[in-house]
Amino acid sequence: MTTLLQQLDTFDGTAIISPNGDTTSFSSIVSKTKALREEMKAVGTKSADALVNNPHQNEAATKDRELPFSSLTEFVIGLLALEGWVEEFSILSDRFIYPHPLTLNEKSAVNSTWFLFTSGTTGKPKQIAHTTKSICASLRLRGHSKQSCWALTYEPSKFAGIQVILQSLLSGNCLVDCSSGSTDEKVALLKETRANAISATPSWWRQLLMTNNMDSLSLTHITLGGETADQHLLSTLSSCFPSAKIFHIYASTEAGVGFAVSDKKAGFPKSWVENGVNRNYLRIKQNILWIKPWFDAVRLNNTGAIECDDKGYINTQDVVLVEDERVFFKGRLNGTINVGGHKVFPETVESVLLNSPLVAQAKVYGKENKILGSVVVADIVLSIAPANADYKEIKLSILLYCKTHLDRKDMPTKINVVDTLALSDNGKLVRTTS
Repeated sequence: MTTLLQQLDTFDGTAIISPNGDTTSFSSIVSKTKALREEMKAVGTKSADALVNNPHQNEAATKDRELPFSSLTEFVIGLLALEGWVEEFSILSDRFIYPHPLTLNEKSAVNSTWFLFTSGTTGKPKQIAHTTKSICASLRLRGHSKQSCWALTYEPSKFAGIQVILQSLLSGNCLVDCSSGSTDEKVALLKETRANAISATPSWWRQLLMTNNMDSLSLTHITLGGETADQHLLSTLSSCFPSAKIFHIYASTEAGVGFAVSDKKAGFPKSWVENGVNRNYLRIKQNILWIKPWFDAVRLNNTGAIECDDKGYINTQDVVLVEDERVFFKGRLNGTINVGGHKVFPETVESVLLNSPLVAQAKVYGKENKILGSVVVADIVLSIAPANADYKEIKLSILLYCKTHLDRKDMPTKINVVDTLALSDNGKLVRTTS
C-alpha cells in the first residue's frame, strides 16, 4: 500500500500558495511531515512507557491526542502524517484527533479510517467514516502534470475540500488557497497565480460573476458542487469561459462522489437511474434520490449515522423531479417551508428568481405566520443596482416574473433587496435567518 506521503515524495516544485502569496514546496511538505511523525512517535513512546511502569496511570496517558492546524499547509502536513500511519483519525474544522498512545507498524502502511463531519447545512453535523480508497476513488490523477493550477474555495477539513486538495497535490499540481478574503482579493490571487481550475459552490460562482475583473481569468476546468447547479448559471459560465470543461458534481460526505455531469445541462440523465453511473447505483423512491456507493459505506458506518435500506442504498434526502429523460433536483426534504400544509422548496423558488435578468443572487426562506404557519420570503442581490433605483418598481417586476413561473403557494410574499448574501466557510448559502 502506497501512502499519500509516499506519492507526494515523487513531486517537486510549488505545492501550495497561501492567500498572502507565500509558497510551500512539495519537498518542504514531505520533510515537515516526516519531522512531525518523529515528534508524534516520541510522544507516543513516552506515554506507552508510562503505562508499562504504572498500569493505573491517569487518563492523561491514554487520552486521544489533538493535532491543531491554522492554515492549509498545516492541514496538509497533519493529514499526511496521520494517513497510513495510524489506524484511525478524526478531522475537525481546526484540528485532527487520533488515539494515544500510538501503536505503529514501522514496516508497512496501515489502511487508515478517516472520520469526517458533514457540513450540517440543514441539520446537526454527522460523523462519517471513510478509507483512503473511498476518499481517493473519484480523483482523476495525471501523474506529474503541471498543466493545472487548482484553486481551493472549500473548507479544507470537509469532504469537498479534501477532494480538491488531493486532486491537485496527487497530480503534482500547484494549489492556491482561496478559502478566505473578499471576492475581489480572491480574483486578484487567482489572476496573480494563473490558476486555471476552480471547484466551488454555485453560490461562490455567482459571487465571482458579479466582479468586474473576472474576464482576466483563463479557466480550463470548472466544477460546481455542494448546491444545485441551475441552467442559467451553467449557461452563463459556459458563455464566459467557452473553452473550459464544466462539470457539476453530485457528492456527499456519506456516499462520496456520486457522479459528475459534463453536458452543461441542469440535472442528470434518467438513464443513470436505470443503469448506474461511476460504479454507483441510483434509485428514486417517493421522489427522493437514493444512492448505493461502490464502497461499503454502511459497513464502515455501523453507528446509524447513515440512513439506508436493506440493499445498501443511502437516503440522500434530496427530492427530485423526472421530466422526459432528465432528473432535476427540487431541494432538500428537510429544508422545505410549510405554507398552510403545502411544502415549498426554497431551491426551486431561488432557481426561478435567478432566471430573472434583474437578480444576481437569491435566498428564499420561511417567515412565521399565525394563519399559514409560514410564508415565503426572498432576499435578493440585484444584477445591476442603478442609481436612484425605484426598488418598489423592481420588486413588482420580479414578483410578476415569479407569478408566471411559480405556483401561487410557492410565490414569495415579500422581496428584500440586499447588498450581499452570506456564504459559509464551505461556500454554501447560509440558510439560517435571524
